[in-house]
Order: sequence, then structure tokens, then C-alpha cells
Amino acid sequence: MAPLLDQKIEAVLETVQKPSRYIGGEANQVRKPQAARLVALCYPDAYEIGISNQALQILYAQVNARESFAAERVYCPWPDMADAMRAEGIPLFTLETWRPVGEVDMLGITLQAELTYSNVLEVLDLAGIPIRAGERGGSDPIVIAGGPSASNPAPVAPFFDAFFMGESEEAFEAVLDAIDSAPDRAGRMRLLEQIPSIYIPSLGRRPVERAIYTEFGIETQPTAPVVPYSSAIFSRASVEVMRGCTRGCRFCHAGTWYRPVRERPADQVIEAGLAQLGCTGYDELSLTSLATSDYTDVVAAIEGIKQRAPDLHLSLPSNRVDTGPVALTAAANARQSSITLAPEAATQRMRDIICKTITDEMIESAIEAAFRAGYSSLKMYFMIGLPRETHDEVQGIVDLGIRAREIGRAVGGRFSVHMSASNFVPKPHTPFQWEGMAPRDQLAAKQAYMRRAMPTRQIRLSLHDLRTSMLEGALSRGDDRTAEVIELAWRGGARFDAWTEMFQEQAWHDAFARMDTTMDGQATHEFGEWDELPWDHVRSGVTKEFLLDEWWQSKAEVATGDCRWDGCVDCGACFGPVRNLLVH
Repeated sequence: MAPLLDQKIEAVLETVQKPSRYIGGEANQVRKPQAARLVALCYPDAYEIGISNQALQILYAQVNARESFAAERVYCPWPDMADAMRAEGIPLFTLETWRPVGEVDMLGITLQAELTYSNVLEVLDLAGIPIRAGERGGSDPIVIAGGPSASNPAPVAPFFDAFFMGESEEAFEAVLDAIDSAPDRAGRMRLLEQIPSIYIPSLGRRPVERAIYTEFGIETQPTAPVVPYSSAIFSRASVEVMRGCTRGCRFCHAGTWYRPVRERPADQVIEAGLAQLGCTGYDELSLTSLATSDYTDVVAAIEGIKQRAPDLHLSLPSNRVDTGPVALTAAANARQSSITLAPEAATQRMRDIICKTITDEMIESAIEAAFRAGYSSLKMYFMIGLPRETHDEVQGIVDLGIRAREIGRAVGGRFSVHMSASNFVPKPHTPFQWEGMAPRDQLAAKQAYMRRAMPTRQIRLSLHDLRTSMLEGALSRGDDRTAEVIELAWRGGARFDAWTEMFQEQAWHDAFARMDTTMDGQATHEFGEWDELPWDHVRSGVTKEFLLDEWWQSKAEVATGDCRWDGCVDCGACFGPVRNLLVH
């Protein structure tokens, strides 16, 4: 790094909020200034969001494990920093060495959520990299996207040279080989074309296969993650105990995208968790997965960890209503006060529609078990605006909040109930991918009713912002024209759209209007069952025929059983090398 750039950065840091977002030097950071190849790994949101992302921590360790490679991190600068950088001519730089991002060999950007899309353009522009892949030259980095939202690459395809589909632990090694083997950008792109899990937009909509990490070995679980200087959304150690889910909830993208189920043995989880605690200073350990209470060895892992670290705060962020109580009871300790359950829907009819195979009795039993285990704060997640929803379903959420309060009072002691209702957004690669969102006015009416009807004593109600939900819906199933909207909105001032105080709704309305459409029109659009979908060339492993059959089943209000307990449902995810990986 040039001394002049160093001085410019230091001068600017004195003028912005939270300069610790940009200085690097955290515990467990890796610096390899002599490495021949440099990869910048970007989470396109604020530092405190990105530093907690496990996927980037996995990639950081994976890239740095190769002797000739260095991985360095970059996050989207907050607007005060971005504006100052532009004013002073400072390019976007990495945290480890303050190296300009435009000088790296490859820039990898994780797409975890659609509301970061405008930040992707902000990152590219600040780095001095042309935002359109077709305008990049031989000296520009290869810009590659990954993450769950990349499963529909169409809305952001013009901004990326390539997309990596799926899980990185094995297949991403081929990407690093391509970067290492060719001396120039053109040669590297030719090698990337040969990787089955790589989609290159400039070559057209060719089929691309999602990469699956079949072994799911504990050796790829980071044991020395970077520890943030400043506040982060999650300040705790974490071990991924299970990947994939077979519950088949029809709204859930992750439940399709991460099939099949793979688990790590309890003894490996225990050792990895304790190792991570030893080099981070954290006093909390989270056992993560899409549904941790479904993890076969959850009790064994919890008891083993508590035996070795009895004062540790154990966190189970994902708990099923039907399997959660046993895990909750095992994990509870005197320091832990809050627990989360996710019924998603409050009536049996709607649970059958969305394939949430739980009953009222299971929900009430889980609530009682949580309070009896000593948890004083209960949070429950629901959705409104689901397909074929009636007023009874909305009323059911209110009624369940009241019932939870009754159970808490019966158990005794101080407690609170927090009811959270998000707005349903249809996602690609799910049985509801053909559905549109509920109209904005209907969602607003349902939210208004819940505010009036839900008691406030010992019950707190949280409702998601309709504006950002509609934008998420418009982007999630977008097509090639959506990229034009994103660029227009970004040029109109859009950035950090997931942050309520930063959201520039008018910039998005103007951008959609210039493309002769509307945000709400895109969000509520329904696809025909035989329509070609913008993401059809991305093969998740779950067949479109299975998704279509599940959509029809939802219309018949019939739930499908969990294949781990009720037999194979022929979704397609377990054919080939992963056929025998399901846990029975």
C-alpha cells in the first residue's frame, strides 16, 4: 500500500462514525502480504452484519489455507465513509492490508439477501471496477458471486463475471485452481467455464449444477474465526452441527437449496466448539443449522459441552416446535433467558398449506416446556400474506399470543411474549415460486388489525416493514430487466436498503417506472405453472416436477411428510453421490 493512500485513509477515519469498521487488525485476522494471489471476500453490508456471516468465515479459512493465496475482507462502507472516500479519491480497500480492491485477482461477493443488491454496485463503484462485467478489462479482478440469493442470478447477472452455485468447501477449490493456473484474466475465465458449478452470464443460460459438500467434515468448520473489534449482530462462537432440512416447508428457500441433510457427530461438535471458544474469548456458543433441535445428537452435544464448560451460555437459534422442548430443556441454564420458536402459521389449515407438520398441542407443549425450563422471554415467528390466507389465520396469531400469555401465567414467574410477523415473500426453487405476494393494501390491513387486536400487557408485537418486503418480493424472482432497475435505483441514491433509516423507496419507484413496470406489480406477479422461470437453468438438485407437485398439494391443503421419518418423497436431492447421506 502506498504511504499516501495510508495517510488519506487515516485522515478520513478521524471524520466518520465507527472507524473500527475499516481498520482491520482483529484477533485471528490472517495477513499474508507475500502471497502470489489475492482474493477479496466481500459481504455487501455494514461491518457489523458481515463479520458475523459464517459462510465468509468458511471461505476466509479455505482460501488462506492455500500457501499461494491470501484472503482479505471487505464490507460495504457506511454512507459517511463512502462519501468521504469519493471526496478524497480513496478506493475501496481491504481490512487486512488496506490494499485497493481493484488490484486483487478475484473479488468474491456473497449474496445472502436481495436487499443488498444496491450495495453490490456501491462496492464495485468504490473499488473503481466497472459495474458491468462487459465493460471490464484485463487489469480488473474477476468478480464472482455466491450465496443463497445467487440461486436466481438473473437480477444481478450483468454485474458479475461468474456465479458459484452451492457449497464451497469442496467445489470452490476448482475456482482457486483456475485463478492460480492461468496468468491472465482471459485464461482464468476460460478455466472457470469448465467448472460445473460455475455460471457465466456472458455465455447464455446454460445449465449449472449446485455444488454439494458431501462429506461435511468437521475439518472445514473454522475454529479460529475473526473476532470483531466493535459490536456485531452476533458476538459468539458457533459450530454448524447439521446442514440441510427435510421438513419441506413450502415457503422456505433454504430447505430446498441446502438438501440433503448431513450431520456432524457430537464428539466433533464438542471439540470444535471448545477450540473456538479457546481462541476467541467468547462466553457463548451457538449450535447452528436450519433446525438445530432436529439434529440427532443435539442432547449429546449439549451435555458434552456443558460437562466441559458448565458456565457456558449455549444458544440454539433454530428450534422446531415438535422437537425443540427436549433440546431447550437440555440447553437451559441460569444465564439464558430468551428462546425462539417458529410456528410460522397459527391455524392447522394454514400449516397444512405451507407443509408445517405441527399441531396446536405441539405448539402449546413447546411454550410450556420453554417457560418451565426457565426461559422468561419467548419469541415466536409467524408470516402473514401466505397463499390462500383468510382472516382466521391472522386472528389465529392473535389468539396464540394470548394463549402463550395464559400458559406463562399458569407456569408462574416473570415472563414476556414477543410475537413477530413477517410478510411472506415467494422465493425461487420453492413450491411457492409460482405465487405472488399479497397486495400491499391487504398486508397493511392485516397489520393494522393485529395492532388493534393484540393485547399489549406482557405481549409485544413486531411487524416487518411493508416497503422493504415489497422490494424484496420484486427482486427475489426478478429477470434480466430487473438488473436495469437495480442500476437505476442505485444511481438514484439507493443503498443499504435493508436499513429502515437508509431506505430510499422513491428511488426504487422511479427506477421501476422507467422500465415501464412497478415494484408492487413485480412483487405480486404470479407465474403460470408451465412458464419458463428466470432461474430454471440453475439445478438445485430438487426437481421442478417435485416443486410443482408440492404446489398442487398446497392448493389441496395437504401436507407432505418428512422423508427422514415418513419415507422418500422423490424430491431428487439424494440421487447420485449423496443418495445415502440422509440420516434415518
